[in-house]
Amino acid sequence: MDEASPHLEVRAVRMTDAAALHELDYSFETDRIYTLRVRGRLDVNSMASNTPALAFELLETPADPPLYKNYAEFESNLADVEARLCNSEGGYIALADGHVAGVILLNVENWRSVTRIESIIVGRQFRRYGIGSLLLSCAADWARKHACWAILLETQNVNYPAIQFYLRNGFEVWSINQYFYPPGSVEHEIAIFMGKKLWSGR
Repeated sequence: MDEASPHLEVRAVRMTDAAALHELDYSFETDRIYTLRVRGRLDVNSMASNTPALAFELLETPADPPLYKNYAEFESNLADVEARLCNSEGGYIALADGHVAGVILLNVENWRSVTRIESIIVGRQFRRYGIGSLLLSCAADWARKHACWAILLETQNVNYPAIQFYLRNGFEVWSINQYFYPPGSVEHEIAIFMGKKLWSGR
């Protein structure tokens, strides 16, 4: 992409988009991450005091050397992308000058009346053009049409750029899970669940 802002369009995602999505580079690099610090211990004696019994803190921490992560290694073939599309109730594709530049995939959790963002991807070469914010706006509209009061997503403590992006778009950290990922290459990562209220009856 050149320095000029591309012409952006958004449309509903299709199964035929799978190949183009599979080709997107959605890696990231960061020199900062969030680390989790847990203070205190919740036990039967903790109710006897007015001081906090248990506290979780996210600390902004330098990453030296910078951390590089490529999410494509978790969807290594086209069938993985197609399965993700099949398992989504809704979603949108962003086109930049006619090229597939990003996607957002959505599902409704009916019992809670919330929309879960299963995946949001903007190709590395298409970033800084407002595509991610445009996709989030489409997701919010979709959620309202499905009578949802909030949109939710999950990211990782190491994805500092994504967390900053979500905060700029009105999301808040709603919960943290330090044992969310299975044993292996990502077991040390912390799951950060973020949400944005679309309306409130309270």
